[in-house]
Amino acid sequence: MIRIAITQPDIRPYRLPVYNLLAAQPDIEVTLFADQASDAPNPVPDTVKFGFEHANVRNRRIGPAAFREHPAQIEVVDPDRFDLLIHSWNPRYLTLRPALKKAKRAGLPTVAWGHGYSKSDTWLRTWMRNRLGRLATGVMLYTHPVAERLVSEYGFDRERVFVAQNAIDQTPIQQARQSWLARSAELAAFQAEQRLDPSRTVAFVSRLRDENRPDRLLRAIANGQSELPGLTAVVVGDGPERSNLEAQARELGIVDQVRFAGAVYDEHDLAPWLLSSGVFCYPENVGLSLLTALGFGLPAITSDDIEAQNPEIVALKPGENGLLYPYGDEPAMTNAIVQILSDAQVRERMAAEALRTVTEEFTLPTMVQGFLDATRLVDGVQRTVCVPE
Repeated sequence: MIRIAITQPDIRPYRLPVYNLLAAQPDIEVTLFADQASDAPNPVPDTVKFGFEHANVRNRRIGPAAFREHPAQIEVVDPDRFDLLIHSWNPRYLTLRPALKKAKRAGLPTVAWGHGYSKSDTWLRTWMRNRLGRLATGVMLYTHPVAERLVSEYGFDRERVFVAQNAIDQTPIQQARQSWLARSAELAAFQAEQRLDPSRTVAFVSRLRDENRPDRLLRAIANGQSELPGLTAVVVGDGPERSNLEAQARELGIVDQVRFAGAVYDEHDLAPWLLSSGVFCYPENVGLSLLTALGFGLPAITSDDIEAQNPEIVALKPGENGLLYPYGDEPAMTNAIVQILSDAQVRERMAAEALRTVTEEFTLPTMVQGFLDATRLVDGVQRTVCVPE
């Protein structure tokens, strides 16, 4: 039995299926130590297969800098209780360094789990992060390119670098997709009510925040009318920029070409909006919503500034399941939208590849395999993920 302790800042609902599948593996026991996020309940015992212990995570400021303390990172260093510790790999945790040093003295293997980079990296940030990574027994990344960079550029031991590429549970997405596609008359009625034509509609799903640049999408809708009359945006999400975006739509004269759907979290309610769209566009800072869009069979468009994106960007394969446009080039983004929507064959080919990407490559078993690979640090045994019937 390999007893794994995972310390995280809070509970992320999209992570629960990952921990469940990990805990369902033969001879694996998982305990999660996390604070409670404001928008997520504690895991309900009858829906999870792993242990959960609430852990207080404290925010702390030292001068202008923001840090965190996660005492559980230190408290779980107990060889009588755990065989492997997996911690958030973030230099802002003041408790991480003492936790890693304590585990090293105790002979308890540790894994630093994180992005392995920052969107606003400096040499100092990189040095601090890598220094912490070398204190751990191994590191676990979300993407193979970042893992390769740590080995080739920073000298990390390849045998101690693991990849658990990000994935979400596609089951509810595929169930909602199939349910709506099977009720074609109801879907057609929804499209008629919302005045949506999938060959003229682009979807955006996320919090409406400035760093995601939804304003660029609205300008693309306005500028694309000459090439694709009736071009429409479905904007799913809420946030601090909503009122500004609504005002922008009025100023651009495209109020009738934008549907503000608000925040939609349930996959069944989200499905008709995305199935009434022909492409997904996230101008910058794309993340997990990319995996959702691909799961609904939408080709995706975002900026080619890869280091400014989140790890999920590796699921987008230019020319196969979507397109990248040059960073900041709004006409190019507009052209990419028009290019996909105006060519049914391209759209259908990319849609099929989008669906395949998240149902065959970026899956829960693939992500969990990364965790199982890391258990080699305990006993040298290579394990293969098992998917319960």
